[in-house]
Parts: sequence; C-alpha cells; structure tokens
Amino acid sequence: MGSKTEFDKDLSEYISDRKRKKIDVIGMIKGIIPKPTPPPVKMPPEVETYGEPEEKKPEPEKIEEPKVETLEEEVVGEKKSLWQSLLDRFKFKPYKKEIEQKDKILEEEEEGRIKEMVAKELMLKDMRDMAKITLYLVKQLPPERLKEFKQSTDWTDLKELLKKYKFIK
Repeated sequence: MGSKTEFDKDLSEYISDRKRKKIDVIGMIKGIIPKPTPPPVKMPPEVETYGEPEEKKPEPEKIEEPKVETLEEEVVGEKKSLWQSLLDRFKFKPYKKEIEQKDKILEEEEEGRIKEMVAKELMLKDMRDMAKITLYLVKQLPPERLKEFKQSTDWTDLKELLKKYKFIK
C-alpha cells in the first residue's frame, strides 16, 4: 500500500503544478508594440469629395492589406530595435524632429502627385471641349471651303491629334 501514497503524492504535485498561473510573455510584448494608424490623407481644395465633410475616406489606390506587426517594425515600415520601440511606447522620442520632417516631405510629395493627376484630368477635359468646338466649326464651313480644308495638311494634323488622344477611332 506504500505505492498508493506515492501515487497520491505524485498526483497532488502534478495537479498543483497545473494550477499555477503561467505568464503570457507574448501577450505582454504585443501590448507594448504600438498599433499602426494610417496617416491622414490631405486632398487639395480642387478635388471634390462626397459624403460628410468630417469623414475622410481613404483613396481606393492606397488600400492595402494589413501587415503583420513584428517587434522590429514601426508603423511606417522602417525597422527599429526593441529598445527604440519601447522608448516610442513611453513617448520618449529623441528623433521626433527627423520623423516629422520625413512625414512632411512625404505629405508634400503626395500632394504634388495629386495636383498632377488633377491637372492632367483638367487638361484632357479642356482638350475634349476644344475638339468639340473645332469639329462644330468645321461642320459650319460651306461645301467648297470644307473640300479645301479636307485636302490640306491641317485636316490630317487634326485627325492625328484626335486619334492620339482617343477622341476618335
């Protein structure tokens, strides 16, 4: 019967070991790492937005799948050390000015790209309007002048330009 007491003793040790709380190290580390937040998108005043003016909806081009966070990655994707991420977590940022300057430069570049896209769209719209006006005026010519115009190099240049910018087939 001595083996039964050894069994009871081993069983009680096993159960007490199972009941001890384990420390969740991975959960603690994930709690320290800052969560990514997308930077706000600044739109130039020429671009029309729909919906409530307070809401800022991201552009469809910029939607990306969420990235898996690691200890070495910052929100913007630059690698950094564990100590730096801890310092960032406690709001101690010795390189804050450099980061702000980089953010400002990126915002200016993005703003420039948006302005270029808007300018291209406006230019194409203006060219469509000019093509419509030109074709309307050509149709108003008397038959003799129209025949002369169609035989000139201006007519071929006009057709090439309209084809180039896909206003005609």
